[in-house]
Amino acid sequence: MYRRRAEGVKEEIDFVEEIFREDAKREVNRVLDLACGTGIPTLELEERGYEVLGLDLHEEMLRVARRKAEARGLNIKFIQGNALDMSFEEEFDAVTMFFSSIMYFDDSAIRELFNSVKRALRPGGVFIADFPCWFYGGNDGPIVWDERRGYERLVITDWREVEPAFQKLHFKRLVQIIRPNGETKAFFVDDELNIYTPREMRLMAEKYFKDVRIYGNLRRSLAPSDRRYWLVAVK
Repeated sequence: MYRRRAEGVKEEIDFVEEIFREDAKREVNRVLDLACGTGIPTLELEERGYEVLGLDLHEEMLRVARRKAEARGLNIKFIQGNALDMSFEEEFDAVTMFFSSIMYFDDSAIRELFNSVKRALRPGGVFIADFPCWFYGGNDGPIVWDERRGYERLVITDWREVEPAFQKLHFKRLVQIIRPNGETKAFFVDDELNIYTPREMRLMAEKYFKDVRIYGNLRRSLAPSDRRYWLVAVK
C-alpha cells in the first residue's frame, strides 16, 4: 500500500542527509528511527552507512521490517517500544520520525515525545519529523486507487474528515484485497490525527530544543505553497 511513498524514499533521505550535514551540530553516525513501521526509511538509512535502530509500537510491523532487512543483507536492530517511554540517554546523533507519525500525538503527548527525544539525543544532535499541510485546499476524497502485487489486486479508497475547531483530522481507508479466484478480504482504517500548523509545532518544540526550524517540501526553506513540512530541532 505504501509502494508510491517507498518509491520516493531515496529523495527524502537525500534531504534528511542534507539536514544532517547543515543543521546538526555534530557528525551523525547513529540514528534512532521512531515509529519505523515496516522499515522503509530505516533500511535506506542503514544502506547509506548509518547505524540505525528502529523502534515501533507494533510488533507485527517489526516482524515485516526484520524480514525485509534480512532479505537485503542488513543487520538492523528493531525493537518494540513506546516513543513516550524510552530509556535512552544521549545515545543517538539523530532521531527521525517519518510518514507524519508525529500527528498521532496530541498536545500533551507531543510534549512527552519532545522530552523523550531530547534525552535520547547527544548534545548537538537533531530531531527530524515530517507532517502535512492539511488546509492546502486539495481534494478531501474519496480517492480510489489500485495496486497490484503478484496475483493480488488491492482496491484502496481514502478519504478524510476534518474538525477545524478541534484541530482533528480523521483519516479513513478501506482496503479490499482481491484474488483471481474471487476471494476478497477487506479491512477498514479509521485514524484520528492531530493538526498542527508550522508555527504551533515550532513554538512547542522551542521549549525543549535550542534551535528549531520548519522547512517545506524537500528543501531547507519554507514557502506559502508548501504541502508538507519538516520539523528540524537541534539539542
